[in-house]
Amino acid sequence: TPQETPETAASEEAIAQARQRRERAEFASAEMSLRQSLQEMPELAELTRQLIIEETPEGLRIQLVDEEGRPMFDPGSVEPNERAVVLLRAVSEIAEQLPNRIAISGHTDSGPAPSAAYTNWELSADRANAARAIMQESGMPDDRIAEVTGRAGSEPLYPDDPYMAGNRRISILLLREAPVIAPTHALNR
Repeated sequence: TPQETPETAASEEAIAQARQRRERAEFASAEMSLRQSLQEMPELAELTRQLIIEETPEGLRIQLVDEEGRPMFDPGSVEPNERAVVLLRAVSEIAEQLPNRIAISGHTDSGPAPSAAYTNWELSADRANAARAIMQESGMPDDRIAEVTGRAGSEPLYPDDPYMAGNRRISILLLREAPVIAPTHALNR
């Protein structure tokens, strides 16, 4: 195998930096497009308060968050309400324009489960799966979905108040591209 030279290392670093810049620009454009599409629908403009978009080490996280008195799902229900469906379709439309695979997770607050047999784990997983189905009905290809998980109340958005409405949410993560393994990298050492 060829030895890595300072020139090839510098070249690979430059390629990685260019990829990161491109990805950041794509994420910023996706956020702007999503917010703009919601602003263009006056009846939905107020929903932007229920949308949290942030770049994380894992990728671009788009969260559809319950607001007190404005839930995305009826209590104990798996099916998203009309507002949530519109938001999911808008997110799907923007996400389809990027190459990133997607991870969807459902979250509940720390309130009591619907029943002993149907816990917040099942509820959050079923809500994430319902979100996936809506995104796929909107045109998201199956091979773009990397994972669908339920997190129950294990990752509260507001840890100081685990019962707060904002902890109930659907998180859609546009995953960063996996770094390419250099051909000189030995997997078996």
